[in-house]
Amino acid sequence: MLLRIFLLMSILPLFNAAAAADFWQKEWAVPEYAEGDSLIIRPIKRSDTARFFHSYMTSQRWLYERLGWSWPSEKSTSQQNETMVNYHLEQAKAQTAFTYLVIDKEDKSIIGAVYMVPVAASRQEKNGIPLTAYNAEVSWWLLKSAIDDNLHNDFFVLLKDWLEASWPWRQVLFPVSENNETALQLLESSSARSLGRDLDAEEKYFSYSISRK
Repeated sequence: MLLRIFLLMSILPLFNAAAAADFWQKEWAVPEYAEGDSLIIRPIKRSDTARFFHSYMTSQRWLYERLGWSWPSEKSTSQQNETMVNYHLEQAKAQTAFTYLVIDKEDKSIIGAVYMVPVAASRQEKNGIPLTAYNAEVSWWLLKSAIDDNLHNDFFVLLKDWLEASWPWRQVLFPVSENNETALQLLESSSARSLGRDLDAEEKYFSYSISRK
């Protein structure tokens, strides 16, 4: 029962969204890797489980206050983390969602994660965001230490370049908590278009068109 509650509260609101028709097609190749001057983005692996847990728990309170995901909780456990990682791996295998880690090239540490998921049906029902207009929702977190080192700028440049060079999508949605000042600043200074906000969820939404180089 506790496990079911954990999945409901912490995972499903983020990763179990209703699939848009063109989120993924079988003939598409899943991008596996992106590398910049200081960072690498790669798929999460089972062998990352313990390091992944240690990574986000070092910024637990900071992330909890900014992401608006009710995660990570101060009561998060390694067993819950293992369940979550296994869930991400199952999604990737089924091609229903994709989870990637952000790696610091200098010390090989995990400093964040990126989530590519179908657009949640609730976006259309509650905020009028049409499911058919967007291929995916893209969200991420970075450790406080990474932001203190200004790696968020490198990350966002790498993410945009990767979306343009390797992903088959044309339009993605960026949902961001109003408490996530760093992510908001990145999006507001980019070519992403603001779609408005959800007062109840305290979220802002940005539309991002992917150009092909």
